[in-house]
Amino acid sequence: MKDLAGCVAILTGASRGIGIPIAEALANRGIRVVLAARNAEALTSVAEKIKARGGEVLAIPTDITSEESRVFLISETLRVMGSIDLLINNAGIVEPAAYDTLSPERIREHLALNLEAPMMLTREVLPNMIAQNRGHIVNISSLGGLVGIGWGEPYSATKHGLVGFTRSLRIYCRASGTSVSASVVCPGFIDDVGMYADRVKENSQRAPFVLGTSSSLDVVKGVFDVIDNDRPEVIVSSRPVRMLVAINAISPRLGEWLILKAKGHGVFESQAKSSHLDSKR
Repeated sequence: MKDLAGCVAILTGASRGIGIPIAEALANRGIRVVLAARNAEALTSVAEKIKARGGEVLAIPTDITSEESRVFLISETLRVMGSIDLLINNAGIVEPAAYDTLSPERIREHLALNLEAPMMLTREVLPNMIAQNRGHIVNISSLGGLVGIGWGEPYSATKHGLVGFTRSLRIYCRASGTSVSASVVCPGFIDDVGMYADRVKENSQRAPFVLGTSSSLDVVKGVFDVIDNDRPEVIVSSRPVRMLVAINAISPRLGEWLILKAKGHGVFESQAKSSHLDSKR
């Protein structure tokens, strides 16, 4: 999809992190933006900034883990905007921890928000997109959705699931003959927003050199790259990490050794141990 002006995009996780620059960039392209997030106050703040710049925006406080809330988001978008052309599944959580210390409830929260909700939202919008023979679903996964991350098992598992879901959905769309498509964006460490940026501010914990960092604007570029060029997936990283991903696929044992040597898990481990200590104080 290249002619995006006037299109309608639903963006989840729009009130914080990389959701904010994605929302602003969508509006700058002339896209009518529907913002979805649980924090109504923060959502309104983002919407007001977009309106002040002349963008058309609709803010709908939404808990995307709730079926009722998801259905309302879709129906209200169609009522007010008339169509849905883009769905950007950006909302998600990450909580570094030793896996055996996580409660079953917390693990289920990861599954519900990071994987189930994007899949169910896609199910809600797909019939409308297929009927109009136009639409693109963008799932924001992670580099952790392509390789394993110690101290981040629920996060990595759900992000792997999102990659697999997107790949399968693309095959379905092409085999069905529809122009609707799907893509996945896999960022590495983001240095200006989110968990990694917060961690650096706290104790200067840095990403391994081999993995590097990127900015939220790099993620925005990745989002538009997959939409404009219908790419299956894009890795957002300042390093050539696709080679690591390829090695991991060809030789899992060698890939595991390289990830351990590069200390790809270091930021997650440090965050987990710091949080564990804080909880004991």
